[in-house]
Amino acid sequence: VVPRVNPDGMEYALTTRGAIRSRIETDEHANGLIPRDMNDDGRILHMRWPDPAGPFREDDVDPRIMVKREPGDAGPFYCMVGEGEIRGYDGTHIGNATRTVDMNRNYAANWKPMAVAGKYPFCEPEVRAVGEFTLSHPNIFAGVDFHCGTNAILRLTTNTDAELNQSDLELTLTLGALAEEITGLPLMSLRDYGDTWRAKRVLPGSSNQWAYTRLGISHYVVELGNGFNSAGITAQDYFQASARTRAVEFMRRVLACHDAHESEIFVPWAPVDHPQLGSVEIGGILQGNAYHMVPRCMEAVIPRTTDFVLRHAGYHPCLILSTVETEKCSGDVYRIRATVANIGGLGTVVMQGGGGPEHRRPVQLRVDVPANARLLSRTNAVKIAALPPAGGKGYAEWFVEAPAGTDVTVRAEHPRGGVVEERARLD
Repeated sequence: VVPRVNPDGMEYALTTRGAIRSRIETDEHANGLIPRDMNDDGRILHMRWPDPAGPFREDDVDPRIMVKREPGDAGPFYCMVGEGEIRGYDGTHIGNATRTVDMNRNYAANWKPMAVAGKYPFCEPEVRAVGEFTLSHPNIFAGVDFHCGTNAILRLTTNTDAELNQSDLELTLTLGALAEEITGLPLMSLRDYGDTWRAKRVLPGSSNQWAYTRLGISHYVVELGNGFNSAGITAQDYFQASARTRAVEFMRRVLACHDAHESEIFVPWAPVDHPQLGSVEIGGILQGNAYHMVPRCMEAVIPRTTDFVLRHAGYHPCLILSTVETEKCSGDVYRIRATVANIGGLGTVVMQGGGGPEHRRPVQLRVDVPANARLLSRTNAVKIAALPPAGGKGYAEWFVEAPAGTDVTVRAEHPRGGVVEERARLD
């Protein structure tokens, strides 16, 4: 359990309320704005100033919301940018002097050199730590990532459903339906999680991609929700809405929701003398609070998502020795037969179409004999490629020469299925 995969970004978001995806890095250039607390209130908000050609005005219904102007609108109009310092300002257009990095585009699975993906796969130390840990623990069979997007259960999809291994698809849909039932959140494909009018695509370098293609495990991303969901706006509502609807109508509902819960959402505009711009106002909607779920709403969501994690974990592969039999053949020669079974909800190879070779380890069924005994038929260990879930079985037998009354041990083991052993007496 990792409470904060991105501790620095989380701290920045909670303390400054500044806009951040995962990490911000500076890319300084002329007229570039770098986020800074310019009025020493500990937060990074917005800056605005009057301009008859400005692209923003206050909303007619809720003036706390700054909306984009449309033809025929009446002023006053404003220019508005994030709070910060402008390097090399010459009075012309102000651009961003920062780049944002999305750590969920930095996994070494179908990575592509996008603006938010980092310089190369696993270049972000937090993501690399997750990758190194998961690769070094072959006992991991499943995982769940928690994000803060509009609420949904996101199932793995590297290809279209028709191209995906069909047994993997069936397993993913079955456990996804369980997640949907327990949490009340809609199950969605990564391809469908986005604006309905955009081309369907899977963004590269995600944890879901890494979990399937490299680890071969059962994995879901739980989007816990945001301020829009707290205001009663579903994921489907949000993805079908226009940019104008989101910025105006939906934001009115978000602010009203925060008001009803007495959650701080707006900082009144206050005049400040800015070193480059002169007289401006700093304030506006708290960026983090507007897009994160109202804290009281989390009380209903978190227990249900925790229940799903525990139910998901309960599907782990589980080895048992269903039979261990010994039979006297002739003299001091005995035959030992053993059956190993997987009674867990997942196979020892969880995903048939995913995972590297080191994550497709066989089940090992072995017999250990004391020094006064001798194996006659084969080596003591038998490798069984994979055991399917819910009773999949593997078999082995050995011939041993030993005095009557000798004890032997039969042992079955697998990184994901555990270790089980049983002693048997030759008589």
